[in-house]
Amino acid sequence: MTTVRQLEPNDVEAVVTRICDRLARDAENQPLVNPSISTQLLSDSLREATDQTWVADHDGVIVGHLYGAMLESETYGNGVWIGPDGASFDTTDILSDLYSAAGARWIEHGALEHYVWTIDDVASTQPWYEMGFARMHVRGVMRLEGPFDHALPEGYALRRGGVDDLEIAVALDDELDAVQRVGPSFSIGLDHSSKSDNLLETLEDPEVHHYIVQLGEDPVAQCITFPLPHRRGSFEHTLHLSAVTVDAEHRHLGVGTAMVDAALRDAQIAGFEFVETNWRVTNRRARNFWLDCGFEPTYVRLHRTIGLG
Repeated sequence: MTTVRQLEPNDVEAVVTRICDRLARDAENQPLVNPSISTQLLSDSLREATDQTWVADHDGVIVGHLYGAMLESETYGNGVWIGPDGASFDTTDILSDLYSAAGARWIEHGALEHYVWTIDDVASTQPWYEMGFARMHVRGVMRLEGPFDHALPEGYALRRGGVDDLEIAVALDDELDAVQRVGPSFSIGLDHSSKSDNLLETLEDPEVHHYIVQLGEDPVAQCITFPLPHRRGSFEHTLHLSAVTVDAEHRHLGVGTAMVDAALRDAQIAGFEFVETNWRVTNRRARNFWLDCGFEPTYVRLHRTIGLG
């Protein structure tokens, strides 16, 4: 008989083993996933979160676990985030039992947006689809092997930006938002009221590199890079690439490819070994661009909104 209950201290070792086994399987399926994990750090984290972690117990054997961090985001709302180490289950029915118990607690606390990062293969995603989740974002990873030698078209120039370029950064990011608002993404209603403050904080970070492409005096493209903080499934010495935008009138000329190549050349020189980026699954142009650049999908972010009615 299988029962769902909250994690107890003597369950931690079994859950850690399940997480390590799952990451190892993920890395076997996709070598751009890092299976390395500090079991001591993971054990300590679980012991501090026994009241937030659920386990499925089948006659004294742990056959699944579920943990989600409740976070409130201005962009994504009051939600729960389940990372690559946040869930394991032997069957879809076990996941159903775990999610029923944990989800009820999350909803009780007002967390109505549920997000899951899981390896992008059918065996991992299908059980979540059956819980009502849908694909939202993909994490793409590439080993920095180069060459990254695409040149800008004649007349365009690349420079490094900074805090003095905040207005440019906001304007070009607005261009990216405009792309996401139309079909098939239809990303309507997201709160961007703090965009300027967030971008200012980003540009003030000394580890952030802001690249701007200009045609004459007119800024027409940008991207931002920064060292990726430690996160499950990612390798050390990984650069994160984000905010890649090319003004609509300057697309399909090679501007974006040349700008990204310049950022990746700098990353190689600085000693980075991998680069990651994310794209919305409904943004087919972004998907095709990143795949053409050599990125491979690793994890997918799934999403479900709990209705109030």
